[in-house]
Amino acid sequence: MKKIISGICIATSLSLFSCSEWVNVSSKQEIEADEMFNNEIGFQQAQIGLYTRMTIEKTYGKDMTFGKIEELVQRYDNYGSNVPTDRERAKRYDYKNNDDAKDMVNSLWTELFRTIANANELLERLEGKGKEIVNAELWKTLKGEALGLRAYHYFDLLRLYGPIYAQDPTMNCLPWRNYFNADRKELLPANEIAGHILDDLKEAETLLAAEEPLAGSQDQTTRRHYMNKWAVKALKARVYQWMGEDRLAEKEALAVIDSCGLELVTNNQEDVSMFDETIFALGMDDMEEKLKGDWADKTTFAEERYISSSNATAVFETETIGNSDIRYSNGWGFIHGTNGLLCRKYLGKETKYMEKIPLIRLSEMYLIAAECGSLENSVDLINKVRHARGISRSNDVIFNASYDDEKRQELLNKEYQKEFFAEGQWFYFLKRHNYTTFHRCPVEKMTYYVLPTPTDEIEYGV
Repeated sequence: MKKIISGICIATSLSLFSCSEWVNVSSKQEIEADEMFNNEIGFQQAQIGLYTRMTIEKTYGKDMTFGKIEELVQRYDNYGSNVPTDRERAKRYDYKNNDDAKDMVNSLWTELFRTIANANELLERLEGKGKEIVNAELWKTLKGEALGLRAYHYFDLLRLYGPIYAQDPTMNCLPWRNYFNADRKELLPANEIAGHILDDLKEAETLLAAEEPLAGSQDQTTRRHYMNKWAVKALKARVYQWMGEDRLAEKEALAVIDSCGLELVTNNQEDVSMFDETIFALGMDDMEEKLKGDWADKTTFAEERYISSSNATAVFETETIGNSDIRYSNGWGFIHGTNGLLCRKYLGKETKYMEKIPLIRLSEMYLIAAECGSLENSVDLINKVRHARGISRSNDVIFNASYDDEKRQELLNKEYQKEFFAEGQWFYFLKRHNYTTFHRCPVEKMTYYVLPTPTDEIEYGV
């Protein structure tokens, strides 16, 4: 078998980066990799490399947030002067024959597993030499974050390549890799993968147990850029909800709401990504330049990811309850241009918090608790999110005899569609509930939620 080295690399200066490939290496290069982990700084650089790698285009810097995953639910109208037919838009689901769809299936799998490999190497180094040379408290933080990040990536792989969980939790879908090697692994059932993810999260939570709430000092604000204790608990809520463990999901979500120290954002004019309520985020250096093809601070759009006025009207219910919704309003959630609307979440140059990619926000915990708890409690939780976003109390959801599970799910679908625009989360809501159609669905019946496992990527990195 070929020798391999992970994609964790460091520059000679304090500028850190993470390579995107595993590469064949010489003995000299292996020695240099070993030397990287000779002191605490090397371990910290490796950790930062994981987060930096998450900002690449093929993962959370684009495709896993506002890019490919949002395209699967037909979010944008950025087709220039051409209006595509439903048949053309449905090509995104032809995972075997359409080149772009095939590339998405392969690249998401490959790049997410590469970051998992890097996390695995860091974990192995921590269990080895790291116990001798890394301060005990730092060691716990580094290991807790690495476990949380591995779980985060694995859960998104499960949500993409795994089954609609409520229908087939034993479908074989992913290999479980928790060691840094290229040994071939068999595909495991979805419920076993979910169990491994929860094991990682429980251990991470124990390691990060002493962490303070996220509000307050600059140090705690900085922790939102890392897999902190509250991000771990929020991810547990996501996983439990996916598995149908409603009681446990509600418990974790409410614990985050009650104790993380953050409040729902009521003004996104300057806080465009709603960072003030963000539990876990990435920072992207030079975001404006990197994303200028997708987002631009102007009023006439061409290839940018804009939406039509009719699209926005339907999504944000502007003709009924949503005209003052800050997620929609001009200069708040969107730029209302001459030929459409453009989301402002990734326009951070002149704003309060620059260059942020939100990955978990507090509002999601409210919506998880609303879905997984009692009908009566769900009304208050949904209304709290809507109030924070500027929807009048005169439009409150009312708990009465006609409010049932079906009505709750309908309301939550609308809120996920609004709340997580350009963040990639609505697709997972639709998949979890197996929606056969949705706003602007281009096919008669949506049966394309499960991405096929790439046949040549089961044994990756060799």
